[in-house]
Amino acid sequence: MRPLTDNPVTSPEGDSFHFGPYVDVLHAAVEQATPLPLTVGVFGSWGAGKSSFLRLWERRFEAGKTRTIWFNPWKYDRKVEVWAALLHTILAEMEQEETLKEKAVRLAKAATWLSVRAGLGTAAALGTGGVIKREDVDELLQGLSEGDAEQYRQVNRFEADFADAVREFVGADGRLVVFVDDLDRCTPESAMTVLESLKLYLAQAQCIFVLALDVDVLAAIATNKFGEALKGAPAEVASGMAYLDKIVQLPFFLPDVGFDTLREAFKPYVSELADDPFFWELLQRGLGSNPRRLKRYINVFNMALAVARGQLPPGAIDRRYSLQLAVLLIIRTLHRGFYHTLTVEPDSWLTLTRFFEQAQTNATIRQTASLQLPPYLHDVATDSVLERLLTHNGQERLSPPDGPAVRQMISTLRSTAGPVDPEES
Repeated sequence: MRPLTDNPVTSPEGDSFHFGPYVDVLHAAVEQATPLPLTVGVFGSWGAGKSSFLRLWERRFEAGKTRTIWFNPWKYDRKVEVWAALLHTILAEMEQEETLKEKAVRLAKAATWLSVRAGLGTAAALGTGGVIKREDVDELLQGLSEGDAEQYRQVNRFEADFADAVREFVGADGRLVVFVDDLDRCTPESAMTVLESLKLYLAQAQCIFVLALDVDVLAAIATNKFGEALKGAPAEVASGMAYLDKIVQLPFFLPDVGFDTLREAFKPYVSELADDPFFWELLQRGLGSNPRRLKRYINVFNMALAVARGQLPPGAIDRRYSLQLAVLLIIRTLHRGFYHTLTVEPDSWLTLTRFFEQAQTNATIRQTASLQLPPYLHDVATDSVLERLLTHNGQERLSPPDGPAVRQMISTLRSTAGPVDPEES
């Protein structure tokens, strides 16, 4: 059993999702972008492959003169001001250049001063990559109380001085590409301050900022922040998308990865049923085409089958049992309420499947669900996604397991995937 990892792809050889042509298009567009700075948004849902896309794109810059920096904001979230950590990550890289060391340290002090003024205090040193020490922060705090004019001058000139440092770092005709990954994993406040810092402090530099995020998440965050202030304004002005439009000049929506592509990519990792078309039909119907969700599912399914073979006598696990276990794991993943019902009433799988099958041939039965089903199944009787999973109106139908088999499978899943909720025993 070889588990699938969630590590991003880093080379074209591992590009099983076929992102390469899209990376080429975006790279060609950005290469021609002038003047700078430019902010690119790589938008995609959770688990859609944004990190892999960025890593593949990063490789495109290796052969040229463009310099790149990678920043993971979620590592600093709740520890320091994330926007300050972004600045310090860039400056820490500059500090490695002997000719830039003094300037980078001076700018880092100014950035720390900004953090101190924002109320961060001595925690600022945590996000500076070692450029600023705790004693430096203490000194800045003392300077703030004394109204240090020189420090104020540095802060007020930060944007222009930062642009000069970047120019020296990359050359007069060069550019610095900063990849900001997983911004939507930060707290809403941190994510917003990072976006705002691009406009406030870095708007003159020869930089290309690449933000990987779920556009719906960030739009909702922006809407929540500015919704009250813009109450009564036109929808196109008051929405979070309108705010993102001001930050992101070049939006790129990650292409959907087709299920057939995912099947071919993940098939070598499936210990059993890898060549069974019905198994993949069930996964497509029940889980959709999210790569991360499928990876985790396949890992748990492989483990569950291995555990089941150790629990049951030889020959007890046939194709039907394996498919039933596969469906139960889908139910556990996306239909938690029904899964909880099965832990108490394991015959509910058979009861609900028969109801769905009868309702598909007799519409009046569906209308009288409250009479046809026990009360604990009323809520799921209208779940069309669950209905398609249990009945599967294709060439093959999977017969539901009986109560004892369901109990055995739940025991297996509890051993491999843990309880659905902490209190489940």
